[in-house]
Amino acid sequence: MSYALLETTTPDEFSFKATNLIAAHLRFMTKEQARVIVGLSGGSTPKPIYNALALEPDIDWTRVWLFLVDDRYVPADSPDSNQKLVLETILKNAPIPEEQLLFPDTSLPLEQCVEQYDRRLSTLFRRGTPDIVTLGMGDDGHIASLFPPVTGDAFLPGKSAIHTTTDRFAIHDRISVTLPILQSAKVPVFLIKGADKRIVWDEMIAAKENPRRWPAQLVLEEGRATAVMGA
Repeated sequence: MSYALLETTTPDEFSFKATNLIAAHLRFMTKEQARVIVGLSGGSTPKPIYNALALEPDIDWTRVWLFLVDDRYVPADSPDSNQKLVLETILKNAPIPEEQLLFPDTSLPLEQCVEQYDRRLSTLFRRGTPDIVTLGMGDDGHIASLFPPVTGDAFLPGKSAIHTTTDRFAIHDRISVTLPILQSAKVPVFLIKGADKRIVWDEMIAAKENPRRWPAQLVLEEGRATAVMGA
């Protein structure tokens, strides 16, 4: 496994370096490509980064297609919704056309929600693999909503999105993209903040290859990832 590492010592430095990294890739890609596919994760860690990213100059947001790496099966206006997070941060100022936004429709029954999101993502990815994805890592080693031990569906190359469950958090039902989608990203960016998360990350790096236990290993083995580390 190989990856670039950006070390930071303060929350402001963490947000600054992560924002600059993603913005630099977006500036280059939106100048060189007609379509730039970006996948975003949720949570509290990326919130200030998404706020700052939308204000970065010289990014042609009209060329960006945006999807969620994962979401909880909750109403779109729920405080626990990653869709709500993205709408209230990056999309407050980044003028991405509505037809270029792909979110799970959690107003549908769960099975239909997952099937529809899988179809929409599969259609998008036939036009190109993700250019940038942001990822965190949970205390248990999960990325997106792929919780260890990761099941077989998460490894299927023909699937883009699946239903996953967890008993570790209050909201059990999740929608997540699959590992082949995350592996195919040209620029995976891991946002790892806090001493506890750093311990888990280092344990994963030192562990033998075991993607069911450590799904991030499959993303890192491609050699294209950057990890932004913060205290």
